[in-house]
Amino acid sequence: MPDLVAGLFRTRAGAEMALGKLKEEGFAADQVALATPRIGRRGRYGLKVLIGIGGGALLGALVGAVVTGMVPGVHPLISGNLVVTFLFAAAIGAATGGLVGGLLSMSASGDRALYYEQEVESGRFLVSVAGPRLDEARRIMRAAGAMESAPIEAPLRPESD
Repeated sequence: MPDLVAGLFRTRAGAEMALGKLKEEGFAADQVALATPRIGRRGRYGLKVLIGIGGGALLGALVGAVVTGMVPGVHPLISGNLVVTFLFAAAIGAATGGLVGGLLSMSASGDRALYYEQEVESGRFLVSVAGPRLDEARRIMRAAGAMESAPIEAPLRPESD
């Protein structure tokens, strides 16, 4: 079960109204947060992409070097000895694997945090609530005019409350 609910608002006034209603209903100040276009939250998306690039590059380099040595009849692609051919294939494999790894790590993110970060950067206001009573918090945000309010892990779809 998710432990965080996020709601997107078009205006700061709507987000602040939702914060006020949440506090009136007994949500503590450390349970609620507001992210504005100027005060963005920092995630670990760069680290995830970097890990994907590094893993893909390593795997691509190994595959490139191994395939070059295993394919019968492979002759050196560039002048020099066989070691230079292995290094060339490893470099090409690393570049390809790094690109693929980076793209896969960006698209395979299971959470919706990147979506919310992009929405905040585009001018929306994000109210997040952590802790218990998340269904009640979600209902309060929807009543306050949230464009959407959903657990971060849940798929975003319009619902009627």
